Amino acid sequence: MRRWLVLLAVMLLAVELLIPIANASYSIGGSMLSSSQMMPSIHFTASPFNDENDHHKEKDFSIEVHPASQTILAGEKANYAVVVTHIGDFDDKVTLALRGLPRNMKATFRPSSEECPFTSTLEIVTDSKASLGTYTLNVTGSSGRRTHFTLATLVVASKGTPTADFSIAASPSSLTIDPGQNAQYTVTSTSLNGFSGNISFSLTGAPSTSASSFSPKQVSLDGNKVASSTLSVNTTQSTTPGTYTLTITGVAEAGGVTHQATVVLILSGAKTTLSVTISSEKLSYDAGNPVSFFGYVSDPSGPVGDATVSVQVVDPQGATVHIDHVKTGNDGYYSGSFRLGGDASGGTYAVYVTVSKPGYQDASNHYAFTVGASSTPNVVITSVYMTDMGRNTKTVFHPGETLIVWVEVVNTGADLIDGIVWVQIVNPNGAPIKVDFHVGSIARGQTVKEGFSIILSVNAPQGEYRVTSFVSDKMISEGGKFLTAMQEKFKVS
Repeated sequence: MRRWLVLLAVMLLAVELLIPIANASYSIGGSMLSSSQMMPSIHFTASPFNDENDHHKEKDFSIEVHPASQTILAGEKANYAVVVTHIGDFDDKVTLALRGLPRNMKATFRPSSEECPFTSTLEIVTDSKASLGTYTLNVTGSSGRRTHFTLATLVVASKGTPTADFSIAASPSSLTIDPGQNAQYTVTSTSLNGFSGNISFSLTGAPSTSASSFSPKQVSLDGNKVASSTLSVNTTQSTTPGTYTLTITGVAEAGGVTHQATVVLILSGAKTTLSVTISSEKLSYDAGNPVSFFGYVSDPSGPVGDATVSVQVVDPQGATVHIDHVKTGNDGYYSGSFRLGGDASGGTYAVYVTVSKPGYQDASNHYAFTVGASSTPNVVITSVYMTDMGRNTKTVFHPGETLIVWVEVVNTGADLIDGIVWVQIVNPNGAPIKVDFHVGSIARGQTVKEGFSIILSVNAPQGEYRVTSFVSDKMISEGGKFLTAMQEKFKVS
């Protein structure tokens, strides 16, 4: 990580001396950067972003934090489970750290360093003078030259008594196996606001010819504890190939409080991967408003009818406020609606959608909208696409060709001052070949379109390239956080 920061500092210093023409930056749509603001392309030997879906890397790790958000009173404690998962046969030691912790708060990892894989408890202790508000926690895991980030939210409230509760999470989020093999997931339970008691687990959604079990089937939390259980799903040779969404339910022995987590099991042999879009007629609503959503489901040959689309809407505190299941028509389109509560809290709401149909592999997507006037920026990437130098949209390029990655960003919250739009491009071998960024302000209600160019090497490997765009409020090395992200792909042939 230290070497990465040094490299970044050197490259930023070079901005004042030279802006490479071959990797020129473009900006249109109301946020044109001056020449002094333009940034050159910066290349890293390792990605600064946490990408747990990058299976091209033979040995690596990923980190997750559960729950994603929780609320406490000033002077209370908050516990998070930090799950460090190996990719491939990675088993080196990973050291955890927390960036950007506000004053009047203390953080402790137990343990702070361990050989991968492992689960750590992050305890945050506030005092009565802690400033009220919403804080983004930037959890970093480092091992040698490998560094990954993940984010969580802590809300420090002023009124009322937080209810004792618990959360459950499962990892990895998806596993692919052959019929006859076994899949294992780690289910992590975390005590919230001093919750103590026993939690029992059950599972739905597993293939009909499989056998599932939890070990242990019941865990105990004592108010500060993070407990883990292993979910095993054993398939047979006759288990039908396809994609299965497994729903894990945790029920508190006392009081019957229930929480759920979902993971995906993919049995190889399914026909074709689906794709799904999701959007709404507006990006910002008021409490009590109706919200209509719609989208399109397809496969490589065209629209897919009679597919089941599952929609989940999550509020800024991480609570599910709406779940829906709709079918696509013969033209591949679907739609639905719900009404926000009159007391719906302001902020950014995430909408997650998954589409499934027998014989196909599932597909997922997401988008976000805001409710009410926000005192913080609510930035959403609405589009990422590629063109040639003539602005012709393309998804297939050739070695030696120049392409432009376009990123469209809209801000429905407060002004974002000196926001940073990032683009990372990863080749078919899993190696980042470009990490670039633009700096500029995005005002409330403004839509900004940024362009990033790259010249493909004449020896560029053929195959599928992944393009990931992020927006952060400042440099990550300065304690900044990622506000939104979107991923697209193109091919080189």
